Amino acid sequence: MRIALVHRDLHHVTRGGICTLYRALADHLAAAGCRITLITQTSPHPIQPTRRIEVITVPRTDDLPVHRTAVARVLDALAPDVAECSTWEAELLTYASRPAAERAPVVVRGDLSAATMGAAELAADEAALCRAADAMLAVSRFAATDLAAAYRIPAPPVLPNGVDRRRFHPAQPHLPSSGEHLRLGTDGQLLASQPLPRLLATDAAWASYFTADRKPGAPVRLVWVGKLTRMKGYDRLARFIPALRGRAQLLLVLGHGQIHYPVEPGAHDHVLTVRDLDEFDLPAVYRAADYLLSTSRWEGYGLAIAEALACGTPALLPADLAVADELLNPNVTGATWQADTDLLTLLDTRPRLTGALPATYDWTANARATLALYQDLHARAARTQERP
Repeated sequence: MRIALVHRDLHHVTRGGICTLYRALADHLAAAGCRITLITQTSPHPIQPTRRIEVITVPRTDDLPVHRTAVARVLDALAPDVAECSTWEAELLTYASRPAAERAPVVVRGDLSAATMGAAELAADEAALCRAADAMLAVSRFAATDLAAAYRIPAPPVLPNGVDRRRFHPAQPHLPSSGEHLRLGTDGQLLASQPLPRLLATDAAWASYFTADRKPGAPVRLVWVGKLTRMKGYDRLARFIPALRGRAQLLLVLGHGQIHYPVEPGAHDHVLTVRDLDEFDLPAVYRAADYLLSTSRWEGYGLAIAEALACGTPALLPADLAVADELLNPNVTGATWQADTDLLTLLDTRPRLTGALPATYDWTANARATLALYQDLHARAARTQERP
């Protein structure tokens, strides 16, 4: 079976949940004997093809109609058995809008809706793609109900994303050998950077963050993963930063993407901002922390939360984060906070929690169910074409 997976931000250095999803799914489907084509835009960190995974890049552009047309042309030449993309940015909309006889079956994997995130310019196209798709899946119960409410469609079946448990599991932390330490301007733009290993070689306080030792009375070690956006609640995080002095060391793992909020001027010696950790070092970052801190308003799935839990690191999540009840065993694998004072109380009392991720978050199970759906759609399309 030939399968096309489309996402315009597929990179060797993982950026975000959709990138992780399609890279993991490609590996598992290829191992099952499928021929996979990843269709993406040009990348500073390109994915290398393998015997069963082909990578096709189209020119990078923020003009989505132009990008969607380019993707449709690639698919016309490729003639896959099934094509899939996520709801975000509706990348298969041009292709899926054609009559079914003129294209392969289209699967759309639903994440948090653009409507809920306030991205009105994307919501109409996202809704149109959901209605044009031959099948839909949702990455969480929250994503399913959110898409159904936002676009007045039936709630799609839920197929949870996985976590690569060969990488994300409890173990001793280690000093990262990758990544960049960032210095940002008040507008969130990069002013300067240096290799993170170089900083850790000279900064004993931050090097000690990655040791297994926990000295009595030492600040709590927190890790926060996200972007400077409303979705990730960076404004909430910024409120906490002054109050964390003396309470916590905060490692801020920043993603690439939009900037919705200014960065507080001045350096905080209890906060370290880093980016572009490699696949070996990211699990070590989770393992080094006492807690993963989330300030997100919404998560379609909550990749960083799931990865941290799989590493044995408990999570402190906002009480209004809808996926919290899907990921956490309350007061066992993590805790929730409502007001700022609740979070500070948690940090002061340091509840004894142990991270663990439910077994249902499994890429092998996800790929098996995904392939069964693809095979069913392909068989139905073949029967339709055979009819006179």
